[in-house]
Amino acid sequence: MRRTIPFAIGALVLAAFAAAAAGQSMEKMDNSDALVGLRGLMVPPIARSETTNLIDAGVIETAGFTHVTLNLAAELKGTAAGRGVVGVLLLPDIEPFRHAWKTLGLVPASVDFTAAASPEAGAYLMAPQQTFEVGFPRYRVLLYNTTGASALVAFFAYRTRR
Repeated sequence: MRRTIPFAIGALVLAAFAAAAAGQSMEKMDNSDALVGLRGLMVPPIARSETTNLIDAGVIETAGFTHVTLNLAAELKGTAAGRGVVGVLLLPDIEPFRHAWKTLGLVPASVDFTAAASPEAGAYLMAPQQTFEVGFPRYRVLLYNTTGASALVAFFAYRTRR
């Protein structure tokens, strides 16, 4: 009996991860059609080059929008081992970019957005807000963390038409 419950929970967790990888969209924030994002996502230490381990946080739909303004904040759950970043890669979620990532392990990112960390800087990180021109109808959001400590991440994207 004891083995059945952890197995059932493990199966539910796997199903949730499979659903996320299957193309879930970022969550709408504050009942806004323009603002999407996520809060409270734990990102363990993962190098940007570890393409198969990047955290897949879903998709930002950008069809009909001309620009996207990004905001990234994180709280380190330990001391940074050295200088590092918590980063977000926006990968066009269309072929051939998807194939390059899934099959070849390449990340031809259109946007690489980071918040810097260092041991003396404290536990809270925030990237300067940046606006980028949209070039594709949707972007896959991939997260990485080179700080040496796990990070609790909040990421937001505000889509606009100019």
